[in-house]
Amino acid sequence: MDLRHLREDRSHGTKHFPVGVYFMERQSGQPLLENHWHQEAEFLLVEEGQALFRIGSEEIELHAGEAVFVPGGELHGAYELGGSECSYKAIVFDADWLVDARDAIAASFLQPLRRGRIALQMPFSPKTKGGAMVLDRLGRLYGMESVADPAREARFKGELILLFADIWSSGEWSERQADMPADTRTVERLKETLAYIETRFSQKLTVGELAVVAGMSEGHFSRTFKSYMRKTPIDYINHLRLRHAALRLAESGMNVGEAAIEAGFDNFSYFSKMFRTLFQCSPSEYRRQARNIAQAKTPSSPDGGKAFVSIAAMD
Repeated sequence: MDLRHLREDRSHGTKHFPVGVYFMERQSGQPLLENHWHQEAEFLLVEEGQALFRIGSEEIELHAGEAVFVPGGELHGAYELGGSECSYKAIVFDADWLVDARDAIAASFLQPLRRGRIALQMPFSPKTKGGAMVLDRLGRLYGMESVADPAREARFKGELILLFADIWSSGEWSERQADMPADTRTVERLKETLAYIETRFSQKLTVGELAVVAGMSEGHFSRTFKSYMRKTPIDYINHLRLRHAALRLAESGMNVGEAAIEAGFDNFSYFSKMFRTLFQCSPSEYRRQARNIAQAKTPSSPDGGKAFVSIAAMD
């Protein structure tokens, strides 16, 4: 995910095969998954370590071998848990791709799920029958990532439908009570404010200004923002600036000073101190390490066919 876009607008897969499969690896102390949203639905499977995933207003602890489902349009992110390293895989797909057909699973399960009328019992764990079936299907889907098969896309779609059929038949889901209008408005206002921040983070922003955008009092906005984002508004802005600077250092010819200024920092010492706190290295060291990693990733490397995500990248 481009760090400059909290709401993802990139395409996952192609028009006829709207699926993206990604592998994320984070060392302890590195950012896991910034809060963001996209219209596609998503499965996230932790392979090693553990993390705390937030989906909407719900927080779910995920350990190795467990997975969660993120409905399309839902604000979600992940945070370090217990100082653990974490690696996880993601399958992002357009739910409309699965529910075009007017069949039983589409009408009775997939469409209500897509509309938020069904809640799944999460996390998916090998300890439950339904969870074990879901994890088995996810394993098959990840295994298809680089398979040379002319019917790969059909098989992928079939496995996804069977995955949801397994959830449906297991009974590990429930009718979801409609969100209170006030809760829905709060989330939408927060999304509007986040979109406002992402297009102006390099400028001077105040909590009062953001509260006006959200249509809340300053105090209520600060409490609501921290509840969802786990950061104060100012901490979030500075974090976004640092991530942007890291991206520019890794992917452009900018020097450290230029990246700091573009990200919105006018005090180089303050920038360097905050950067080191977040990434455990100086901006110059980060720039050098990121370029060494990029040079090592060539088409002939063993994982050349996978989507490589640097420590400055997101889902």
